[in-house]
Amino acid sequence: MSALVQALCVLGLGLFWGISPTFYKLMGQEGIPITHVIGLSGLGIVIGLGSARLLRGHGLAIRRDALLYGLGCGVLMNVPFALGLYFARNMPITVLAVVTSTAPLWSYCLALLFGKEQPGGLRMLALGVGFLSSAVLILTRPGGGLDNTSLLWALAAFICPILYAFYNLYASLAWPERMDTMTAGIVESLASAVLVLPFLVMLEPIRGIADFHWGYWTVGVITLVWVIERFAFFTMIRFAGPVTTVQAVYVSSPAAVLFGVLLFGEQADGWLWASLALLLVALWINNRALKGTR
Repeated sequence: MSALVQALCVLGLGLFWGISPTFYKLMGQEGIPITHVIGLSGLGIVIGLGSARLLRGHGLAIRRDALLYGLGCGVLMNVPFALGLYFARNMPITVLAVVTSTAPLWSYCLALLFGKEQPGGLRMLALGVGFLSSAVLILTRPGGGLDNTSLLWALAAFICPILYAFYNLYASLAWPERMDTMTAGIVESLASAVLVLPFLVMLEPIRGIADFHWGYWTVGVITLVWVIERFAFFTMIRFAGPVTTVQAVYVSSPAAVLFGVLLFGEQADGWLWASLALLLVALWINNRALKGTR
């Protein structure tokens, strides 16, 4: 992968990830059930990537190892995805964006826990600055007490980047031989849609075309975005690795905060911007440390 293509993929991923929380919020405001979002977007991505694969002259035959890979990705991605959709309906997008962007730091914690990495000076410094960023964000939420609703939502939201750290690690390490990026996106999205189907049927069944109101345009638009995002994400995971891929948070974090301020009129106080700045410093330190070990 050339440096230009890699930079464009990182920029594109950052913008996609930055706009996604905005659509999480919009879909919540339109009253679209979370199971519908996951199921319909998963099916839409399968159709989009499958069609692109056929247009390129490739068949849709998928090997067993690819299906198992997709199942693993679907399980590990659906949980934080569903939680992110839920949190976006109950807390400011600006806060959720900063919390979710700590995923690369949690990835390093995960690698330390499983013995895949050894403690290093710069990377431990990055962790320290990253957790300082989180502390600034948490402790400066309105009210400041543990009984404060805003604070509790912010604390709970940290489960998302922790779970995404597991997902990113698996997506990179379990990649089957000879599997292309479009197949990866297809099998993951297919598994995602299938896995949510029982919950959709039991909790929020679709009884007919009348169940789809105009608010579902949000699902259609974000699905088109995610078709491109899935291709870019798996291309980066395959050829550049998870460390380079998650650098897209340099773009997505401030973008998501700005979208929250401009589109929803959310308040981004000085402490939130300070937290975001500390987080970006932590990610920069972490990236410098990784370049030094290559």
